Amino acid sequence: MTRIEQRLADYADVDDALVDLCSGLCSADVACHFCEPVLAATMPAPFAELLVHHDHMTARLREHHGQPVALRVLDEVHEDPLYRRKIVLMLEGTERVIEFGVVRIDFRFTPPDARAAILDQRVPLGDVLMRCASLRQIEPRWYVKLSTRCPIFAEFCDPALGEVFGRVGTIYCNGDPAVELLEVVTTVRAGLQPTGSSTENT
Repeated sequence: MTRIEQRLADYADVDDALVDLCSGLCSADVACHFCEPVLAATMPAPFAELLVHHDHMTARLREHHGQPVALRVLDEVHEDPLYRRKIVLMLEGTERVIEFGVVRIDFRFTPPDARAAILDQRVPLGDVLMRCASLRQIEPRWYVKLSTRCPIFAEFCDPALGEVFGRVGTIYCNGDPAVELLEVVTTVRAGLQPTGSSTENT
């Protein structure tokens, strides 16, 4: 059985936390060479609206864009009770990526129905937890700006992409650290056209 030796909340430095969280899913270079800490108070608009809050990112993105959000899992590692995955969120019915994420979930601290829904990969994590977990606390620990040379930029599939910002933190369910995650967001550009097919189940 795999267990976490150190939680993200235990780290003093965001670089060390990201190396731990991204291990096996993203290059350690993301933390060591392409990531710059940013204070919440200096986060530029509209990224402050998207990141500096204690809401689920899925709900905030849906509110911000006025459109449903769909999930695509890019990679996953399941070593019970831990489940880690690399994902993107897209505007439903399009291929427009609006969030890249790396997530580590401890299934000891999630309701059984949440575990099943998470592994099914049809619904974004935030929506699953809002439906299944009675008491949730979302605690961002760090905010970061990513260099345009960061490999994560490729996941947004947009060669004209400008700045992107993210947050690193923990979601507590009933007081327990159930989810640790990196969430990186961008803004929607003009001229986006629907693809005509949903990307929820991939």
